[in-house]
Amino acid sequence: MKVGKYFDDYEFACNCDRHNVVDGHNVLDHVIDKRLVDVLDNIRETVGQPVHITSGYRCPEHNADVGGVPNSQHTLGTASDIYVDGMGVDELADIAIECGAMGVGRYYDQGFVHVDVRDYRADWDDQ
Repeated sequence: MKVGKYFDDYEFACNCDRHNVVDGHNVLDHVIDKRLVDVLDNIRETVGQPVHITSGYRCPEHNADVGGVPNSQHTLGTASDIYVDGMGVDELADIAIECGAMGVGRYYDQGFVHVDVRDYRADWDDQ
């Protein structure tokens, strides 16, 4: 099922093996904040090509497994880690900010950008 204009619900589903699978994809079993979907749709419109979600919602157990902080925006359905083929971390992060992301993490070593819609501005990187 479509979530927003460009994304399917399974793209936001937790990536761990604790969830139901349908048609080869984990089933999304948590609400994703509409503000996040709107930001991601805006990013997709701006870059003019697919935005890949590597991590959307994380159940608390999976979040702990991957070393996420206990109050992670991922566990609230308000964050996604994304990349765009051929686009650098800084360029994508800057576009995410322009498109309304409030939390933006630049993960240069892994080649992705964390975007979230928390209620305050937060920026960080892995350097």
